[in-house]
Amino acid sequence: MAEAGPGERAAPEVRGVAGYESPYPYLDRLQPKMEERLARRVPATGRFCGFCYARLRAEDAVCPFCGTATAARPPVDEIPQEVLRLYLQKQKTEARWVHGGAFFGLILASALFLWMVLWGPGILGHPALAFGVLLLGGYVLAQLFGTFIGAQIGYRRGARRRDEAWAAFLAQREGSAGPGGERSGAG
Repeated sequence: MAEAGPGERAAPEVRGVAGYESPYPYLDRLQPKMEERLARRVPATGRFCGFCYARLRAEDAVCPFCGTATAARPPVDEIPQEVLRLYLQKQKTEARWVHGGAFFGLILASALFLWMVLWGPGILGHPALAFGVLLLGGYVLAQLFGTFIGAQIGYRRGARRRDEAWAAFLAQREGSAGPGGERSGAG
């Protein structure tokens, strides 16, 4: 990155995704893998990291996602449902913001269409032009408010909630860990 000269302002460095930097970066890398598991595209059982629950190959001695050695925390056979729920919560939060933003864009385009047809002066009131604005404007505004704006907000909120739920899960898991890191009680 070039140094800013006198009178120029250096652009701020963007960190993280959508302006949010997770304290658990391995969760972002695991999100698509957990979504595959949630969609039942991969088997429910297997060999998973005992810390972050990433799928491990038979020869893996260290988790490729979080870096935890299998000797320090033995692998498990299945991902806990509580962990899958926190990934699902992030996915649903993002989807709500994207879909809500897209619908807002479509409603805005529809309102613009109605204004043009009912009160548009001259050529702006022509139904063909208004219909074109409805189609093209609906697409553009849905993309703007859904894909661009809603996705950014949804990602930040969903990732923050997922990270908070993960921190609570870690605190609860470590608080109830028995000797050797094994979880005590039924779970």
